[in-house]
Amino acid sequence: MPVHEIRETLEIKTLELNNAGFGIIQKQVNLQSSQRHNVHHLDIFQDAIPGTDGLPELFIEWFVSPFPIIYSTMNLTPTLGNRGAMAGQDSILMKAICDKYSPTEFMRIQTFPNQFLGAQPTFTFSSPMLYLTGFVHGEAGAIVSNIAFSFYVATNSTKIGATPYGLALIRERSVAQGMNLMQQGRTIEPSRNVGQIFPMWKYGGVRPERMLRGNALADFFLPYSSTDSEKMLNTTNIRTYLKAARSMNPFDSAFGGDDAAKGAVPDWVRFDLNRGLVAGPIRANPIPLLHLDNGNVKMV
Repeated sequence: MPVHEIRETLEIKTLELNNAGFGIIQKQVNLQSSQRHNVHHLDIFQDAIPGTDGLPELFIEWFVSPFPIIYSTMNLTPTLGNRGAMAGQDSILMKAICDKYSPTEFMRIQTFPNQFLGAQPTFTFSSPMLYLTGFVHGEAGAIVSNIAFSFYVATNSTKIGATPYGLALIRERSVAQGMNLMQQGRTIEPSRNVGQIFPMWKYGGVRPERMLRGNALADFFLPYSSTDSEKMLNTTNIRTYLKAARSMNPFDSAFGGDDAAKGAVPDWVRFDLNRGLVAGPIRANPIPLLHLDNGNVKMV
């Protein structure tokens, strides 16, 4: 299949940073619609050395994405805020950090994915647009001049149907919605590191399951079929199990409830229940139904 090569430049003569030392530059690139674009290669090149009016520090975050980047309230450095999305976010095709600023040398550029990964098919998107976005970080009110960068994107585009194309756009737009503040993972006290397990969905793995004890007859639960007429020995006792099994628990706790009298009750106790346990006691001698010749029930 043919590879579509995109070569774009982004040049800004002057950019004035706001009171927080932050500025945004952006360019939109139009692509063909109703297609799935598979990225084969991405690259960035610095064409000129920016001028900063004696600014001691300058950082630029570059993004290539199918939707505009929304800045956050998280920090790039301890003193510079409003950084952009993480490089590992699904809506980011490429992210580059330009640092080590010097008025006489080109900046150091670190990219994700790196050149080895970027030289083979990586990310896929369906949006009919590409956005080249730069977040410039420096001192409050500083004037940054002579910003010049070039971008190269090679994609393999294939036509897709209206339904998968529409679903892809909905997903990409949803993923691209920015967060003001994000915190993922957890912290562990070094003294508690030995024997740590993390079977919760938030940390990865499988949540634990409560199990009934097998050392007493009362701890066994036998589901009765809805057509079984065998008399239950203690309906109230079983309903206590069901109430505990249906209780809500925190995300990092085991499924089921922890009853004071019954102990740890698993959630599977609530499956295959007799209708009498769900809707209340079944009458011992229900009133028989009398049907007329036309099938209607006769009122007695």
